[in-house]
Amino acid sequence: MVPPSIAEVPGTPDLQVRRARARRAVAATGILYASYGLLGLVPGLAEYRGVGLVAGFYFLPAWLLRQDPEVQLRYQVGPDSPVPPWRWRGAWVATAAALLLFPPFVLCFWWFYQQVCGGDLRVLSPVLWAEGLTPWAGGLERFLGSLCRTHADGFWPDGLRFPASWTAWYGLGFLRQVAEGLFAVALAEEVFHRGYLMSALEDLWPPRRKVLGVRFGFGAVLSSLLFAVGHLVGMAQAARLATFFPALVFAWLWRRSGSLWAPALFHTAANLLMDLLLASTFPS
Repeated sequence: MVPPSIAEVPGTPDLQVRRARARRAVAATGILYASYGLLGLVPGLAEYRGVGLVAGFYFLPAWLLRQDPEVQLRYQVGPDSPVPPWRWRGAWVATAAALLLFPPFVLCFWWFYQQVCGGDLRVLSPVLWAEGLTPWAGGLERFLGSLCRTHADGFWPDGLRFPASWTAWYGLGFLRQVAEGLFAVALAEEVFHRGYLMSALEDLWPPRRKVLGVRFGFGAVLSSLLFAVGHLVGMAQAARLATFFPALVFAWLWRRSGSLWAPALFHTAANLLMDLLLASTFPS
């Protein structure tokens, strides 16, 4: 069942309450990422900051909403567990989305790097222009230059290569990557950014228009933008802002399925696919 919009929920809180909740969610997002960045500057603590960020993603929303158990349930951020309730519908929606979107994405990935690694940067002209206005000017070209040194100069990779982390421990490394990718990355980020942040923003700005049968609005867009900006904290490269686009897909999956497991599973699969594509397209 798809979570109802704020207009459909009995006892809808007034505008002041919804505005305060949305502001708190945005502030919590900023504080989490700022803390993550600052801990990276403290000797001896940098290696633990990731654990703190994941814990914040899981537990901070339920704590901030501790006085609103009904809202916790609607956002799927508590109160019984930081892990949202399992729903098979989420798995089916994630699988269908992967089967539909991954094949064209792979072809676009290979085409993009064939062009870029061949020296044709016209496809990136708007991005390079925008980056030139920031302190990161030239960073994307340097990154691509380093990446493209091992490119095979063709459309198709010359073979399928697994990331080294997958083949470690006699193949058990892949299982570890799946577990870490799901519970320490994807699910944690979806609980916070889609379950909490996006839902709070949509309570303030209820979506009015439908996109492919799903109500989609400013709350989904703003939460996706904050998700992308947060990725700059760990690595200040303009290219990381591209995470805005998959975040929109995650937001759509959350509302289409009514389960945070849909974007979490799709998110995990997308990260694994990217690791496989990078290892195969740019062999070390």
